[in-house]
Amino acid sequence: MNKLRCITSVLFCGLSISFTSCSWVGAKKESHFIALVKPSSVQHCKKIATTRSKSVSKVLFVNRSYDKVMSELITLAKNEALVLKGNTIVAEGPYEQGSQLFGIYDCPKS
Repeated sequence: MNKLRCITSVLFCGLSISFTSCSWVGAKKESHFIALVKPSSVQHCKKIATTRSKSVSKVLFVNRSYDKVMSELITLAKNEALVLKGNTIVAEGPYEQGSQLFGIYDCPKS
């Protein structure tokens, strides 16, 4: 019985760790053309919309990597910018438990 409990614990831990490293969000084909910039860079741009990106920040009882979650939130915002015909996104407000607000802009091409 002890051996079964030990194997179950090891499998549970292994799955938890592997899920925390998974990427849950796929980038749309042309999302790499969408720029992520600071608010000061959109002074001469037209704001199209605001979007809130949400991703899984915790799997079971394990927090996912902040960098991985932020990468997914940015990807989601870029995907939404493509749909709305924007070419630039700006983080608006703080990151909060797997969620981030982004402004979507149409900026002049340089």
